[in-house]
Amino acid sequence: MDKTIVTVTMNPAVDIQYVVPDFRPGRWFRASEVDRSAGGKGINVSIILQQLGYESAAMGFLAGFSGEYIRDTLRRLKLTTNFVNVIGESRTDVYIVDEVGHIETGVAEAGPYISDEALHRFMKNFDRILSRARLVYLGGSLPPGVPQDAYKDLILRCKEAKVPVFVDAFGPALTAALEGVPRVVKFDHRFLFSTLGYPMGDLDDVLELVSKIHDSGVEWSVTTYRAVGNIFYTPEGIYLVDIEREEKEQMVSLLAIGDALMAGLMVALLENMDVEKAIRFAQACSLEDTLHVKKGIRGRDMVESLMPKILVEKLD
Repeated sequence: MDKTIVTVTMNPAVDIQYVVPDFRPGRWFRASEVDRSAGGKGINVSIILQQLGYESAAMGFLAGFSGEYIRDTLRRLKLTTNFVNVIGESRTDVYIVDEVGHIETGVAEAGPYISDEALHRFMKNFDRILSRARLVYLGGSLPPGVPQDAYKDLILRCKEAKVPVFVDAFGPALTAALEGVPRVVKFDHRFLFSTLGYPMGDLDDVLELVSKIHDSGVEWSVTTYRAVGNIFYTPEGIYLVDIEREEKEQMVSLLAIGDALMAGLMVALLENMDVEKAIRFAQACSLEDTLHVKKGIRGRDMVESLMPKILVEKLD
C-alpha cells in the first residue's frame, strides 16, 4: 500500500472571507467579494498539497452543520478524510479584507468541546493510519477539552513509527510540541518572546533563541519576520527570505499564507530539493496564495514562475 501524507486539524473551521472597501468598525458594508471554504491549518494544507499534485488524508474532529459543510466540501474535492464526529458545532472564522487600507481583521470561534471518549477514538484512528503515513502535519489551535500536550503525544507516536512531523501551532500547544522535537516547526516570532518569556528583540535576538530551539534536535524551522518575510533555519545554515517589492504590491489577502508555505516545504523536502530551492519553492507557494482572495494556489506552474521573485540571503 502506498504511503500517504496525514494532516491533523483538531479544530477545523468554515472560513468566510469578506472583501470590503475601506472597512471601519461601527458601520455596515456590502462585501465586494465573498469566499466561503473549509478551513483550519491542516485542511488548508491538504487542499494545497492536492493543488501541488500530492494526495493526503485529513484528520480531526467535526461537529454539527458546519462540520457537515466541511466534510462535504472535502469530498467534492475528492480528498481522503478520517474525522471523528462530536457533539456541538464546528467553528466559523470570519476574515475581513480592507481592499483600500490593505488591513485584515479576523474573528475566530473556540470550537466544540472534545470529550475524553472522542479524543480516544481519534487517537485510535491516528495510530491505525500512522502505519501507512510517510509524513504527518499537525496544525492550528486545540479545541476545548483537548490537553495542551496533545501535539507532543502525537509527535512521540510518530517518532516511534519513524514518521517525520511538521508542526504549525502557537501558545502552550507549541511549547509542549517542541518538547517532542518534531522535524519541522513554524512559528510567529512573537511566540518566541511572549510564550517563552523573552523580551521582544531584534533579528539577532530571534536568531539566538531559534538556535537554542534547534540545539534540541529540530531540523528545520520557519519564523515569521516583518510583514511577509521569514527566517529559515536549515541543516545547512540560516536564511533570511523576503519578496520583491513589486510582488508585495500585488498581494490581496494573507489568509492561509503560512499553510501554503508549509505545504510547499513538505513537497520540497519529499522531492529532495536542495536547501535554497526548497526555501524558494515554499516561499513562492505562500506568495502565490496571497495574489487572490480564494485560499490556495492556482497550480504548481504558477508557483514555479514566482520562485525568481523570492529574495534569499544566507546569514551564516
